[in-house]
Amino acid sequence: MPEDILARTAPRSAAPAPRRRKRISAVSVILTIVLAFVVILLGERIIFDLNRVANPAIKYTGERMDYQESNRLKYSYESSGVSKTQIYYATDDKSRYITYKILIHSAFIIPIFLLMILFYYMVNIKGEKAHLKVAMWAYVVFAFWMLFHLLGELGRYIIDQYENAAIYIILGLLIVIITPLVIFLQKKFSEHEEQV
Repeated sequence: MPEDILARTAPRSAAPAPRRRKRISAVSVILTIVLAFVVILLGERIIFDLNRVANPAIKYTGERMDYQESNRLKYSYESSGVSKTQIYYATDDKSRYITYKILIHSAFIIPIFLLMILFYYMVNIKGEKAHLKVAMWAYVVFAFWMLFHLLGELGRYIIDQYENAAIYIILGLLIVIITPLVIFLQKKFSEHEEQV
């Protein structure tokens, strides 16, 4: 009788168990969206107040200056989207004001962004504290919102200062920031998948 060589050479292995689908409650998703919105509003208010307190180019801060008075003093203003507070600075000093504003915002946004990426790594890729995964997405959305806010301010500044080179500078900055981030996250995700 012929011998079955397939049964002898190929070891039988059990089929991998199908992954259990992780369930997320609809209420958690809705609350995460609300949390993202609230954290974004808080972040916008924090960067406005940091600029209001720390920017040396600001001449006056208050509810609203009389229009004729601001014209006489040659002040420009910026207002918060979250409150009635306005910041006045000398129109001739706009470049200095915006430079300090971007530096102040960067000092807040970049560490927050890096902290949120670390939080994402710890929760989503390392798999520690799996119950935090839904809430973590609100903070990741917040971190990217703040980063894009900063990039938008930087882009406007570059366009105003260096009109011809602005598009190349902005696109180059985006490439430099996003490429290593994508590579790092994908590498860590692949390492985690191989371990599981």
